Amino acid sequence: MRKETKTQTHKAVQSSVATGYHAGTYSTDVNYAFLGFTENLYFTSDRTKKLDANFKLEDGSPLKGYGLEIELESSKICDDNALAFTLKHLAFQQLPQNLFKFQHDGSLGGQSSTEAITQVMTKEFVRNNYGGFKYMFEIFKVFGVSATRTGNCGMHCNMSVGLFGKDAAKQKEAIMKFIYFINSNYRLSCDLVKRKAERTGFCAQMSQFANKEYCKAFDLSSTSEFQSNHHVCFNYAHFNTGRIELRLVGGQADYFAFRNTMEVIFQLVDAVKRLSWKDMDNLEKVFEGCNKYVMKRLMDCVANNTMSQAQYDAILAKSDTETDFGNC
Repeated sequence: MRKETKTQTHKAVQSSVATGYHAGTYSTDVNYAFLGFTENLYFTSDRTKKLDANFKLEDGSPLKGYGLEIELESSKICDDNALAFTLKHLAFQQLPQNLFKFQHDGSLGGQSSTEAITQVMTKEFVRNNYGGFKYMFEIFKVFGVSATRTGNCGMHCNMSVGLFGKDAAKQKEAIMKFIYFINSNYRLSCDLVKRKAERTGFCAQMSQFANKEYCKAFDLSSTSEFQSNHHVCFNYAHFNTGRIELRLVGGQADYFAFRNTMEVIFQLVDAVKRLSWKDMDNLEKVFEGCNKYVMKRLMDCVANNTMSQAQYDAILAKSDTETDFGNC
């Protein structure tokens, strides 16, 4: 019988000591993303579901969520563990228990730094907790915590393969459409997820995947492709274990940037499932029906000349301007 428990606002989450990279295992364990939490949970709209020893749902249903790797640096706190303690007890105070773990990351700077990594969250959970994320960014300011000050930080977004279809064939096709869209619209995609074009050393364009026919023929089940690594924009190497990673997402300056970025990602996940390969080249169809938060991001694209005003106007005419998430 499936176990469900109401999520609780936390006081203490887990050890405040940040572990080493990949939970300090330095191993080839493909499940390292699940390691380091006191309890492995799946965060749905208003509750949690326990994962079994193999990091699966006990009822056998697939995970359909998002996991964030939020890289952070502080200009005021001088110790990494003190930063993790501050985040746990203050910044994350209005987010559920056991949502985050902390890891060291050698690519970060500042007086102190950490990578705050979430467990798997559904889209509904993220939206229901926008208020908690807004509070998180407000506390960041108090302690000099930033994801944008130096340009070192990113916010990689892991996605469950289950988000992309009911069977392997549909999942593979939808994910390849996603990889194609990001790489064939690379400059636009940088703007869509707030990645500075001059800071793409760990999320470079994958030129082969800007070719539609290459993408159509590509065997996503293969994990030996040399390009799928820590220096490119999309890591599909863990497809066979149930997740993929959009590495392009940049550090988010504030709550509003964070919210709009998440809404853009939700829009793209929907688009790659509903559109044909041909329609993936039509920005008006990719963003058809998008909400006002996505439209705010598309305004940035127009300002940066990665989307035309005519395209923006056509998308706006078919957008959802009524959507609101608790005025956050």
